[in-house]
Amino acid sequence: MRQLVMIGNSVTDGEQLCSYINYRLLNSSSWEELSKTLEATGRSADLIDFYRQITAVSQTGRIVSAGVSLAERFGLEDPALKKELSALLRDYFGIPPRFLDEIFRFSHRAVKAALEPLRKSVQNQMQVWALRNHPHCYMCGVTLNFTEQDHLHSYTCEHVWPRGYGGNSIPDNLLPACKSCNSNKKANFATWVMPGIQSLVLGLAPTEEKLQQIPGSYKFSIHYRVAQRVAIEKGVPLKAAFLQIGPWEDVRVRDIDDVVDIFNLQNHVEDRAVT
Repeated sequence: MRQLVMIGNSVTDGEQLCSYINYRLLNSSSWEELSKTLEATGRSADLIDFYRQITAVSQTGRIVSAGVSLAERFGLEDPALKKELSALLRDYFGIPPRFLDEIFRFSHRAVKAALEPLRKSVQNQMQVWALRNHPHCYMCGVTLNFTEQDHLHSYTCEHVWPRGYGGNSIPDNLLPACKSCNSNKKANFATWVMPGIQSLVLGLAPTEEKLQQIPGSYKFSIHYRVAQRVAIEKGVPLKAAFLQIGPWEDVRVRDIDDVVDIFNLQNHVEDRAVT
């Protein structure tokens, strides 16, 4: 079974919380047993990766959103927040007592990151960089509109790891994106990273038209998996991985003799992922 490791060089507090959940709390030999059970699917390694990631990301979002609610009620540094959040982690998130203090520290930092505003100076810095070096959306590749704010292709400064999941508002976690992609990803990050895989089954040899009709959330999910792989293998931040592979391209089938589902599709140039 392919073993997961940290999310590349995790630069945000939310990624670090997610990695802690994945590789400390979910690191069990039970995955090996499940992997054997799933061998009959022909997708065992992919499915194990998927289930672990969706569990870790979902848990991260739940913890950060709970912490933000408590911070708004008590204040971020109020002792009442630690008491209430620790109780939630123990009683509703099922965190074993031996992990409580450590996961609270990760959670508190991620909540703080989620509450941090994106400073105007950082916004200006990123816009200047985008104009000079990266005038297209890092997701879909469309040329950005830097003059109009309400255009689908308007420039936005997008959190690679979202604020709502503990993404810090720092240059290492920001990339230029079109308004359309940013809005859709921001609306439901977990769905974009890990959409309903059972809903994308296209049979054998689907037409080019069917492939290009695949919704953007699936295209991003396919793209994200490659960026995550590059980040892990090279030990670099997700931002650097996305810059290396470039925006997604037309969706293609990986193995034309196999049934086409989300695990048998790609939309990147393979050479960029291995250089």
